[in-house]
Amino acid sequence: MGAIKDSVVDGGGSSLQRYQDAIIGSRSKLFLLRYELTQLLTRGCPGALGLLLRQKLVAPLLGDCGRGLAMGSGVVLRHPKRIVLGDGVVLDDNCCLDANSDQEVGIRIGSRSMFGHTTRVCSKLGTVSIGSNCGFGAGITVHSSVGGSVTIGDNCLVAGNCYLGGGQYHTERTDIPIVEQGHISGQHLTIGDNCWIGAGAVVINGVRLGRDVIVAAGAVVTRDVPDFAIVGGVPAKVLRVREPERAEATHAAV
Repeated sequence: MGAIKDSVVDGGGSSLQRYQDAIIGSRSKLFLLRYELTQLLTRGCPGALGLLLRQKLVAPLLGDCGRGLAMGSGVVLRHPKRIVLGDGVVLDDNCCLDANSDQEVGIRIGSRSMFGHTTRVCSKLGTVSIGSNCGFGAGITVHSSVGGSVTIGDNCLVAGNCYLGGGQYHTERTDIPIVEQGHISGQHLTIGDNCWIGAGAVVINGVRLGRDVIVAAGAVVTRDVPDFAIVGGVPAKVLRVREPERAEATHAAV
């Protein structure tokens, strides 16, 4: 919906060209052929053979890809040239990376980060940057919107069914439908290093979470959160703030 919907539904060109604009991110016939053959040969292939084929055939489609990529079956990659992956990234079955962005790199994922079954990372005319050594559960959505960004630091844990980011629409006018009023552009979500976000939590665009923040399961975060805070509730409120020195000592002991 919004700008992307308009470009696909009302954009110029043939149906094939609009498919290329929406899914592939290039009108090159050669790249279209490579993309389609790779999907045909690898997407539904199970087991070790599928893993090996995807390592060899998918990586060259990406903007950049480190060593040791592990992809399950059914993974969807849209606008692959705008996706950059570090070493040892793991994408479980049926994940989706959709880098439909107006930037050279729409999605950047650091080394040794893992994404559970059906998790979606989307940069809809924005950008998503995820650090190294992060763990994402199943059924998560990470979504940037028009002119905005989602930035997640290193060593973050995100439990299943969370929603991070998302687009917000203008709603000022009552004489036209909300869908025709357009997105609020330029919203940015920042999540610091070492955060832990509990199952089913929502963190909306325009919010900044400091480092080492804990978000309780089911919380809806609508405001900035300071370093080392624990937040919960709807809307989320600070329940307490952990002692930084104690937390650092615990990390050192572990």
